[in-house]
Amino acid sequence: MNGLLEELLEKIRFFEEEIKALREENIRLRERIAYLEELLNLNSKNSSKPPSSDQKGSSEPPRQGGAKPGHSGHFRVLFPQDKVDSFITLKAKICPTCGGSVVSLDEPPTIHQQVEIAAKPFVVTQYNRKHFYCPCCRKYGVAPLPKEVGLSAFGTRLSAFMSFLAGNCRLSRRLALQVLKEGFGIQAAVGSQSNVEKRLSSALKPVYKEIHQQVCNSKETKHIDETGWRSWGKRKFVWLVSTSSAAVYKIQDGRGAVYRDAFLGKSVLKRVPFVTDRLAVYRFQGPHQLCLAHIKRNLQKFAERAGLDGEWAKTMIFYLETIFAFWRDFKQRRRTRRSFRRLIRRYRDDFEYGLLIAYAKQKHSPSLRSFATRLLKRIKNLWVFAEKEEVDPTNNQAERDLRGIVIWRKISHGSKSIRGDRFVERIQSVVMTLQRQKRNCLDFLTASLKAWKTGSIAPDIFAVSR
Repeated sequence: MNGLLEELLEKIRFFEEEIKALREENIRLRERIAYLEELLNLNSKNSSKPPSSDQKGSSEPPRQGGAKPGHSGHFRVLFPQDKVDSFITLKAKICPTCGGSVVSLDEPPTIHQQVEIAAKPFVVTQYNRKHFYCPCCRKYGVAPLPKEVGLSAFGTRLSAFMSFLAGNCRLSRRLALQVLKEGFGIQAAVGSQSNVEKRLSSALKPVYKEIHQQVCNSKETKHIDETGWRSWGKRKFVWLVSTSSAAVYKIQDGRGAVYRDAFLGKSVLKRVPFVTDRLAVYRFQGPHQLCLAHIKRNLQKFAERAGLDGEWAKTMIFYLETIFAFWRDFKQRRRTRRSFRRLIRRYRDDFEYGLLIAYAKQKHSPSLRSFATRLLKRIKNLWVFAEKEEVDPTNNQAERDLRGIVIWRKISHGSKSIRGDRFVERIQSVVMTLQRQKRNCLDFLTASLKAWKTGSIAPDIFAVSR
């Protein structure tokens, strides 16, 4: 009898241990499933993934296009009279409604201008180079071409336009050549397009150096970001530093501190405010603002969880959205600086207290506690914009400036040589800087290429701002 009882107790203990192991395994599997579901639900609104990776399917009806009520109209500006090539005066002889005779009125006419592309929108110049013989050195030769002409079959402005199609319009080489062929009747090979880009890249070298120096030495707030790039199948990174007056790009092999210092220099990092994301390489001694939009996206990922993590994250998002609203009011001059700083102080303290709660409570998930811990270590970098008026709370400016080069990467799949890397970073820096100054890009590219051909000084890209 005792033996049967002991055997029964042994079986009970075995089943209890088995049940305990199954429960622990069940908990682990639930956590694993929740983690995988969270990864599947990542998008551009709750992570750093680009918007192009989002699933576009939506049950919401599409928004109606066109101007919204209250939108002020925009109308095409008429060409000045000295830009008009021909004038045609139209007089009505009969009424288009009833067919009766009409009387002309002595009033200013209604102007209608129509622009048309000429059948041959280019000029071909033929240089007949005479042969000669030099009795002094006993050599034969041909008359040299003018410096501003060069040996290329394409003129200065046409070469600048071919590079403009790639650098500003982000067209592939074959699409750019198709535009030339179908739109202008000019045929060129892919190799010719590549050679044109090589010459313009050499012409923009001093201009690029000037932009780089201006951005690094400027006391303006600097927005820094980076994105991936492909160079002959090798993974590289495009670094960007953007200010209110210029933007400079640099393609490098990595994104560590060595490449950061090679691009910016160590002394620059201590003088002026910076705005970046939370990448570990961005740790500066000077005023450093972390992008609150990135933090909000991280919080959105936690807000989509069930339970205590989700409730905590929703509250923290409310604090950030309220601070953003006060910031917009201040930028639109609906609040004074003093009022803005007084209003956000409360929500800033609540946000920091929320981080402390997440750090202290064991009931939150390890990933959320780790997120709160990292923010607490850099808490001073969250509110630099509240103290310095020229600093923004987000790094949206840098992300907008990177959008063009990301589109270029997706269309052209990167570059295939060091020469191609130099062309990309130089043309993008020049184009973005000229857009900041609202200047004509094609005219500047033409002037730079002409100066390079003749050996004269390159045009000053900051001449207007200075």
